[in-house]
Amino acid sequence: MGRSTPFTPETLGHRWDVSATTIRNMCLQGELKHFRLGRLYRIPATVVEEMEQCQTSASDVSGADSASIGMKVASEDVIALRHAPERKPSQKR
Repeated sequence: MGRSTPFTPETLGHRWDVSATTIRNMCLQGELKHFRLGRLYRIPATVVEEMEQCQTSASDVSGADSASIGMKVASEDVIALRHAPERKPSQKR
């Protein structure tokens, strides 16, 4: 609990057992408070502790016994697919 240095997406992803990309997406979607140093994302330790407290208290209230220690992220359950634009046949010369 005494950590004062901010987390990187990689270190927080390892802690929460998700990918660094998931952490970056949470930041971009506004689900996770963060700050930027140039192109680098940093998540304050206090924000991480608050989220973990919310997750812990929410699971305590629900009464669900779970062996999972990772966080459930709704965005991981969705796969977005897009169609490539149709190609026009090339004309032979």
